[in-house]
Amino acid sequence: MSKIIALYNNKGGVSKTTTNFNLGAYLSSIGKKVLIVDCDPQCNITELFFASRDDLDDPEASLPGTSIYEALLPRFKGQQGAIDQNTIELTEHNVYPSMYLFRGDLEFSRAETYLGTAWNQAVTENIHEKNTYIVLNNLLRSLMIEREFDYILCDVGPSTGAITKSVIVCCDEIVIPLVPDRFCYQAVRLLGNVISEWIDRHQIISQSLEPYGIEPFPGQPKLAGTILQNFKVHAGAKAKASYIKWQDKISEEIESSLCKDGKFSAKEGFDLKKPYVASIKDVAVLAPVAQLFGRAIFDIEQEHTKEASSNGQMYYGSVWQPWKDRMEEYKAEIQKIAEAFE
Repeated sequence: MSKIIALYNNKGGVSKTTTNFNLGAYLSSIGKKVLIVDCDPQCNITELFFASRDDLDDPEASLPGTSIYEALLPRFKGQQGAIDQNTIELTEHNVYPSMYLFRGDLEFSRAETYLGTAWNQAVTENIHEKNTYIVLNNLLRSLMIEREFDYILCDVGPSTGAITKSVIVCCDEIVIPLVPDRFCYQAVRLLGNVISEWIDRHQIISQSLEPYGIEPFPGQPKLAGTILQNFKVHAGAKAKASYIKWQDKISEEIESSLCKDGKFSAKEGFDLKKPYVASIKDVAVLAPVAQLFGRAIFDIEQEHTKEASSNGQMYYGSVWQPWKDRMEEYKAEIQKIAEAFE
């Protein structure tokens, strides 16, 4: 079954973009057709996607493919009632076949106004705002069906603004990346209520669409799991005590707060008492090296270690082996995230 998925947390710095890219690369490596949609006006996943291409090193070079803002602008301007997926040009990754990008756009920040107005006025008799409200969902669904994607992975920023909530209500499932610290603990306490409010508002808007012959969409994403990210360990591979403390407190909060009102609920089979579908240790220098070459962290090649070496030489033997071990460990955790969607 094809799915639209987002990794989301209203707190920044939890490795959403890095994990999204690596998840897409892993899924493509096991034969899945994946579309990454850059819904964050910062465009970080777009930069990461194209980092492996030498022909785009020039900052003045035009990026290939249709941007999400270019695609949606005719609807925002009222020039089209809907967006035809046939007009969208997607770009295939040059290292990971079957992984495609619907690229980001710095100007997509302007969509905050268009989508914000739609969220506020779609309940009125304004047909323009009703059509704007459903446009993102309808476009993503048509791309998924017509181009036979197994997964659409949406990269979103940490905001709670109109762009983010428009993406989240389009999703079938959400995974929440978490860092074991005070701020993620506070975020989890709020996140269930925030998403439930979006779902509740969506249901109200949906009821206003049907009398005008506009088909609503479900707008009820399910929690597929949480990811423990970026925790640091001692030399003996044991997590530091401070991280364990916050991990335990966050686990309690996930069980008691995240899905408490029933509007935002966990998918069937997911146990809130065992919330972490994956635990990803701090990968240190592996992440920036992988990003330099636009590759997954588990696909760093030995020659790439020159970038981490103080003398510009490749790592060998006992220095290279720990890299290989951490890459395999990371890949195993990404696999667990992928399995959470099955």
